Amino acid sequence: MSKDRTPESEATESSALTRPLRWITSLAVRFPKTTIALATAVTIAAVVLTAARLGFRNSRADLLNPRSEYHQRWLAYIKEFGDQEDVVVVVESKRPEQVLAAMKDVADALDRQPKLFCAVMHQYDFTRLRSKGLHYLTPEQLAAVGGFLDRAAPILQGDWDSLGLERMIGQMAMGIERMDAAQPAAAQAAASANMLGELDRATQMLSAALASPSDYRSPWPDALGSMSQLDMLGSQPLVTDDGKQGFVMLKLAAADKESFDPHTKGLDALRQIVAQVEARRPDTHIGLTGLPVMENDEMRASQTSMSWASILSFVGVAFVFLAGFGGWRHPLIGNVALMAGMAWAFGFATLAIGHLNILSSAFGAILIGQGIDFGVYYLAGYLQQRRETSTSADALVETAGSVGPGIATGAISTAIAFFAAGFTEFTGVAELGMIAGGGILLCFVAATVLLPAMIQLFDARRPAAAMPRQLELGGYLSRIHAHPIVTVAALVVISAIAGVGLKHLRYDHNLTNLQPAGLESVRLAKKLAEGTGQNAYYALSMAKSREEAMARKKAFLRQPSVLRVEEIASVMPDADARRRPLVEQIHARLGNLPRVAPQIAVAGGQGLDSALARLLRALPPGPQTSEILRRLQWARETIASLYPAEVASRIAQYQQRLAADTLERLSLLKSVSDPTPPQWSDISAGLATRFVGHSGKQLLKVYSKADIWDMPATERFIREVRSVDHNATGNPMQIYESSRQMKGSFEQAAIYATVIVCLVVYLDFNSLWYTFLALLPLGLGMLQMFGLMGLVNMPLNAANMIVLPLILGIGVDNGVHVVHDFRHQQGRNYRISNSTANAVFINTLGNMVGFGSLMIASHQGLKSLGQVLTIGMACCLFSALAMPSLLMLLSRRRAEECPADDATDARTVLYRRSYVNSSAIDEDDRPRPIPRQHANARIRERAH
Repeated sequence: MSKDRTPESEATESSALTRPLRWITSLAVRFPKTTIALATAVTIAAVVLTAARLGFRNSRADLLNPRSEYHQRWLAYIKEFGDQEDVVVVVESKRPEQVLAAMKDVADALDRQPKLFCAVMHQYDFTRLRSKGLHYLTPEQLAAVGGFLDRAAPILQGDWDSLGLERMIGQMAMGIERMDAAQPAAAQAAASANMLGELDRATQMLSAALASPSDYRSPWPDALGSMSQLDMLGSQPLVTDDGKQGFVMLKLAAADKESFDPHTKGLDALRQIVAQVEARRPDTHIGLTGLPVMENDEMRASQTSMSWASILSFVGVAFVFLAGFGGWRHPLIGNVALMAGMAWAFGFATLAIGHLNILSSAFGAILIGQGIDFGVYYLAGYLQQRRETSTSADALVETAGSVGPGIATGAISTAIAFFAAGFTEFTGVAELGMIAGGGILLCFVAATVLLPAMIQLFDARRPAAAMPRQLELGGYLSRIHAHPIVTVAALVVISAIAGVGLKHLRYDHNLTNLQPAGLESVRLAKKLAEGTGQNAYYALSMAKSREEAMARKKAFLRQPSVLRVEEIASVMPDADARRRPLVEQIHARLGNLPRVAPQIAVAGGQGLDSALARLLRALPPGPQTSEILRRLQWARETIASLYPAEVASRIAQYQQRLAADTLERLSLLKSVSDPTPPQWSDISAGLATRFVGHSGKQLLKVYSKADIWDMPATERFIREVRSVDHNATGNPMQIYESSRQMKGSFEQAAIYATVIVCLVVYLDFNSLWYTFLALLPLGLGMLQMFGLMGLVNMPLNAANMIVLPLILGIGVDNGVHVVHDFRHQQGRNYRISNSTANAVFINTLGNMVGFGSLMIASHQGLKSLGQVLTIGMACCLFSALAMPSLLMLLSRRRAEECPADDATDARTVLYRRSYVNSSAIDEDDRPRPIPRQHANARIRERAH
C-alpha cells in the first residue's frame, strides 16, 4: 500500500467501482478541454437528432399495449368508427324558444367551418326517410292500403263524381242486390260483414252531412291508421323534457397529431363561436363539455400550474443550493452537466423509442429531480476534498473514489427501477421506464465525466482557500446524535405509528378526481350524467346487421346493471322481400293525382231519396242492420222536411270536404311511396357517423346504472355486457382494464426493481449486512410515506404512482452514501461527515422544494404528485439522517469487540476529525499538501 493512502482509500477500494471511477476521472481531468469538446459534440448531435426525429403521440390509446386483448377490441372500434370523441355544446335558458334558437345558431356556425368541425348534430333528423315510409309497414298493412286503393279505383282513374252521396248509396244498394246466394256460407258472411261496415260508415257520413255540414266525418277513419307509425320519421331537437336545456353535438375534424394537445385549435374556434352566440342571445348560457374539452381544460390548467410551480421551484432550489454550497459557481457547473446529460437522454429516447407519449413526456422532470442528485453528491464531496488537497485534479480523483461508488450505485439502482418498468405490459409505463432509465444513466455519465472536466477547467488555478465553504451540517446533526438510543427509538416509534395507516391506504381509479377543481366542462358532464343520463362513459357493441343489433339490445336490457341502450338500427325496417313489390304497385297507382280536388256533381233531393229507398228495400232487417235502417229512415225524413236548395247545399259542402280529404290521404300515400328501400345514406351525416361504421357495422351504446368509477360495480357491468357481446369495448372497459394494468405494472416493476436494486447494492458493498443497512432508510421511508398517506386519507392514483421509482432512487442514494461514509470511518463513535450530511440534506431538500412546488397547482393530479413526493422525500430524509445514530451504536459495539491498535486508532481518529469537520482540525494536524510536481504522478498511480 502506498504511504499516502488513508483509511478512506482502504475502505473505498473495497468497492468494485472505485478503480474504474478513479481511472475515468483521471482521464477527464488530464484532458479537460478534449473531454468537454467531445461532450459538446455529442450534445449538439443529440439535440439535432431529437429535433429532427423525436415524435409525440398524444392519444391516450398510445399508452396501452396494442397486443392486449381489450385494447385490440378498442382498435377494432377505432378502425370502424374513428377515434374522435364527441364535444357537447350545452345551451341553457329559462325560455325554451331561446334554447332552440341558440342551438340553431351554433349548429349553423359550425356547419360553415367544415375544416374544423364535422358530424354536427342538434336534432334527430329522419325527414329524408319519410319519402320511403311505406317500407316501414308490414306486408299485411300494405295489403290493407291496396284494398283502400281498390275502393278508390274510380277516383284514381279520374272519376271524382264517384264520391257523390247519391251515387255511393246507389252502388251500395246494387251491391246488396247482387250478392250471390250460391256462395259458400263463409264467403257470404265475410262479404256481408264488409258491406255492413261500409254501410255503417256511409250512413254516419250521411247523417252528419244532413244534420250539420260543418260536422264532417271521414268515410276512411281506419283505412290509413297504420300510417301513424311514420310520425317518428321526422325531426326532434336534442332538448330535455322541459325544453330548458339543449345540446349540440360535434366532432373536431382537424387534429394536429404532433401537438401535445391536438384539439386546441378547434376548441379555441368553438369557444369563439359560443361567445358570439351567447352575446347575441343574453338570455342563454352556453358551455362546453365532452372528453376532448375536459382533456383540453385539464391540459391548459396543468400547463398554468406547471409554469407557476416552475418559477417557485427555481427560486426555492436556487436558495437551497446557495445556502448549501455557499456560492453559485459550482451549482451552475453542476446544472450545465445535467443539461448536457438531459440532451443525451433525449437523443437516447429518439433512438430507443422514437417518440414520447403523454406519460413518458414527464421524464424530463424526472431527470431534473433525479439527475441533479449526482451533481450534488459529487460537488459536496469535491468541495470537502479540495480543502484537504493541494490540487483540484487530486481532489477530483479522491472524490471519484470516495463518493463515486455511492453515486454509481444510486444511479444504477434508480435506472434499474425504471428499466424494470420497461418489462411490464402497460405500454405507457414501459416506454417511460426505458426512456427514464437510460436517461438517468446518461446523467450519471455526465456527472462523472463532464462535470469533473468542467471543474478542473475552472478550478485548476484557484487555491483551496478560495473554495466556497459548505454548510456545516455535521455539527448540527451531532446534537441529534448525541443520544443515539433516543434517536433510534424515535425512528422506530414513528415508523410503527405510520405503519398503522397502511391498512387504510387505497388506490383511487377515478380520473375526474385528478382534474382541476371548478372546471365548467367537468361540472356540466356531471350535471348531464345526473339529470339526463348522458354520460361520456358507455360500453360499445358493434353488430353486423340490423337484426343482430336489435337482438343484442333486448339482451343488454335484460342485464341488471344496464340503464339503457342507444342505437339507430330500429329506424331501419327489417328485411322482407315481399314488401318492395307491394310498394312499387302502390306508387304506380298514385301517379296521376290532381293538385286540387275537383268539383263533384250534386244531385237533387229526389235522386238521393230514391237511392235511399232502394237501399232500404235491399237491406234485410235484423239486429245487425237495425241502426243502419234507423239512420236511413231518418235521412229520408230530413230530406223531406228541408227545402231542396238547402239539401243540395248541405250535400255539396260535404262532398267537397270529402273530396279534399280523399285527395289529402292519397297524396300522403304518394309522398311516402318511394319504391327504393331506405338506406343509411338517407340519415343525416351527424347521426350516421356516430352509429354506422365504414363497413356498415351498427353501433350500440350501452349505459351503466352505477357510477363508472365504482370499480366493483363497473366490473359487474363489464361482465354482464360481455356476456352478451364478448368483443364489447368502450371507455368503461378501457378505463377499468388500463387502470388495473397500469397499477399492476407499477407493482410488478416495484418487485423487479427491489430484487435487482438489492443485488446492485450488494455488489457495491459485497456484504449482506451493509446492503441491509444501505436499504434500511429506503424501507423505513417508504413505510412512513405509505402509512402517512393512509392516515391522512391520501390515496394513490394514476398521477402520483410515478413517484415510486423516484422515491426508490432518492432513498437508495441516501442510504448508500451514509453507509459508504460509515465505512470510510472505521472505528469508534461514528459521526456523519459534513460532505455526506450536506449532500443528503441539500439533495433531498432541493427535490422537496422542486417537486413540492406542485402543491400549489389547481390540477389535482399534479397537486397529489407534489404532496406524495414531498412526504416521501421527507420520510427518506428523516430516516437517512437518523441512521447515523444506529450506525454509532453499531460502531461502538464493533470497537469494543475488536479494539484497534494505537497506531491504527490514531490514524482513524485523525482521518475522522478531518473528514467530519475540517474547520475543527488544528493546522499541525492537517494532512500535508502534496507538492504540485507529484500531483500527476499520484493521478497516474491511482489510475493504475
